[in-house]
Amino acid sequence: MNQIQGPYKWKKDISSSHLDLLEKIFKKIDLIIKGKREIMYSDIINLIARENYSGKVYNEILLWCNYNIRQGKYFAIIQESMC
Repeated sequence: MNQIQGPYKWKKDISSSHLDLLEKIFKKIDLIIKGKREIMYSDIINLIARENYSGKVYNEILLWCNYNIRQGKYFAIIQESMC
């Protein structure tokens, strides 16, 4: 494994404490795209960057989104098992 990839490897699932924040982000994105397509992980990243949100929780959400994108998953899905 490459040394650069090592620090970025973390758990797949987002913690349950972040679900409320993710729901708010999903609602805000859905208002922007008006239900024309499914919400993508890149939409979440762009919203956080555009709105200039910062903090540990937002950083963890960004890492979660980037991890899923690297795994080849592009559409944001919150699994029932994480609730």
